[in-house]
Amino acid sequence: MDELSERFDDFPATVHALITPVGAADEPLLAREADEPAPLGSMFKLYVLLAVSQAVESGELSWDTTLTVAAHNRSLPSGELQDEPDGTEVTVREAATKMIQLSDNTATDMLMQELGREAIEDAVLDAGHHDPELLSPFPSTREFFQIGWGDPEYFDTWADGSQDEQRALLEQLERKPIGEHDVTVSGDPIWPDGVEWFASAEDIAAVHVALQEQEDPMVREILSGNPGIPPEAFDYVGFKGGSSPGVLTGSWYVEAANGDSYVVVLQSATEDPAGISASSQTVFFDLAESAVDLATS
Repeated sequence: MDELSERFDDFPATVHALITPVGAADEPLLAREADEPAPLGSMFKLYVLLAVSQAVESGELSWDTTLTVAAHNRSLPSGELQDEPDGTEVTVREAATKMIQLSDNTATDMLMQELGREAIEDAVLDAGHHDPELLSPFPSTREFFQIGWGDPEYFDTWADGSQDEQRALLEQLERKPIGEHDVTVSGDPIWPDGVEWFASAEDIAAVHVALQEQEDPMVREILSGNPGIPPEAFDYVGFKGGSSPGVLTGSWYVEAANGDSYVVVLQSATEDPAGISASSQTVFFDLAESAVDLATS
């Protein structure tokens, strides 16, 4: 673990990390600023999945409920659904699978609009986020693109405005279509100005545990479809990562062959306009694989 921490020191971005067994009485195996908020990238979609699972459990939604691609819920890549024509139908299960396994932004926004923003914010509370105001109001991916790289007034309102002003902005943008040429994602990272989703590594570990406590086989299947690391050595691996300019993250819920469970969360962020290179991404996931192996060995 000491060597791993030294490798994190050498990574070309600040790394927050948590490697911990699942269980209230257990101490983390490694914690680097694990209680400090950091940008999530698409790892925020874990909260959307929790809200979906809660809605299914309560009967408000079914995994077979049909959602429809339309101009007001179409986002930008990553994903596939942004390329599908208006009127394309997918089930909640298909959208949730794409959201987690492909990080499909349009699928995410379709689910968020179906649930309503308040349901996502309630899920943040239910998962035990240490400071839920950091995710309130909770923007969709399309709104993130519009705020970050659209009209500069949107950016200024979000970065400098009150929560009421931010909510008013989201109400303005909520069903405002976005085209592939409306914004160009470039320039300096915008997370230092607060245009992102924020949580600590401890918060992300908690939402992973909350998702498993739903005891929904569909949730477990969705989370394990793209494990992010070679899964052969483990009984189960649930994964969600994310990225945005200057941000690279990954989180794993792992069940070892001996029955013990662990959560590994890595969050890296830099203000460097050059961001995190492809080679750095390879190093990041190599370090993540080492972290999981160390935790479960």
